[in-house]
Amino acid sequence: MKSNVVFFDIGNTLTVSGELSPRRLLAHQLALTEKETKLAGRLIMTHPATDPSQLASALSGVLRRHDAETIRCVLERVWAEQYQAVREVPGASALLEALKSRGHRIGVISNTWHPLYRGFCAAYPRLIELIDYSVLSYRVGCKKPSPDIYTRAVSISGEKADRCWMVGDSYEQDIEPARNVGMRTLWVLQRPEKERGVLVKILRGEQTPPDLLVEDLNQIDTLLKRKGL
Repeated sequence: MKSNVVFFDIGNTLTVSGELSPRRLLAHQLALTEKETKLAGRLIMTHPATDPSQLASALSGVLRRHDAETIRCVLERVWAEQYQAVREVPGASALLEALKSRGHRIGVISNTWHPLYRGFCAAYPRLIELIDYSVLSYRVGCKKPSPDIYTRAVSISGEKADRCWMVGDSYEQDIEPARNVGMRTLWVLQRPEKERGVLVKILRGEQTPPDLLVEDLNQIDTLLKRKGL
């Protein structure tokens, strides 16, 4: 993989942080409607807040039927839980170290918010040291699968799109949008039950397959070397 940049998704690719997403945690504790949940989720992932009070104020503007103080208290609780929730997917550090040892540059493209990313940084400083480029939804103001977040990643790498790889677990969020901007793709099919519909479409020729496919992170380095990449 000469001079290429390998971008990774973070959640459910390099790390896990529980079964429920931040928006679902808030929805559960605030009894949000589905519409409110979606509004809150988009705001959480694209607002640059670095403390819960900033974000609580913004959320109060879209969750108007909820008391501002209740939103703040719930958000502070979820914020603290998310900071502590991050766990590395087995093999993530070893993979990034192997890629770096062969001269590759590493990036992340992630839908995330401040407590989750800071928890990642605090828990796994070695992983952070290996990352050259970080394109995070809450810092850039847009989220996957928007093509904007991918074109931004390609731009900061200084490479052409076809010299950049996207590695992720979601076809809709990671593989398809990255391919659409010209990046090469490696699908980590760690949760096939969530991708059943897409898999059927790929088998029928209705969706374009990724460039490469693995079942888990530990297969990536061997596959890349076997492909001469």
